[in-house]
Amino acid sequence: MAVVRNMSSRIIRGDSRVKKLKISMPSEGTFIGGGSEEHVMDVEKQAFEQGYAEGERIGKQMGEKMVETVVKRYDNSIVQFAESHKALVETIEEQTVRLALEIARKIVQRELTMDPDIIAALASVALKRVSNHQSITLRVSRQDFGRVRVAVANVNPAITVKDDATLERGDYVIDTAQTHLDGRVASQVDAIGRALFDE
Repeated sequence: MAVVRNMSSRIIRGDSRVKKLKISMPSEGTFIGGGSEEHVMDVEKQAFEQGYAEGERIGKQMGEKMVETVVKRYDNSIVQFAESHKALVETIEEQTVRLALEIARKIVQRELTMDPDIIAALASVALKRVSNHQSITLRVSRQDFGRVRVAVANVNPAITVKDDATLERGDYVIDTAQTHLDGRVASQVDAIGRALFDE
């Protein structure tokens, strides 16, 4: 106990036996590793420039990839839009033609209804195409039968005229030993449609 007390008092009083530790700092302009401050700054500057250049290069690459991706997406969208537009135009054109054909069919049927002599004239023209055939039979609708039978009998009494319940007013069908002619309005309109659509 006495030893500890004496030692404490000597430290407090600053006994000459306790030496003070002197730490000397390096003077300005020197580097602990042995290089100068200017060299350190050069190294830092070079490291910064390399890091900046590398960052710029990576950033440019990333930017180019992003732009390339966006451009590809844009190009794909343009192609898809063009294809959709083309398909839409083709669909509209086809529907317009089909509507026009349906309107034409209705007009022809209305004209045939208003002027029953037209069917007799149409059938007579078709019969001339097969006049050299054998066993000619002309089928017409019940509404047209009487008028057509009289008209055909005046031209060629050898032709058989029959009424056909499946035919509409203005329709006719010619059967011979050699051929078959479909003169139905719907069939003729369909034939025009197939020609228009290249079917």
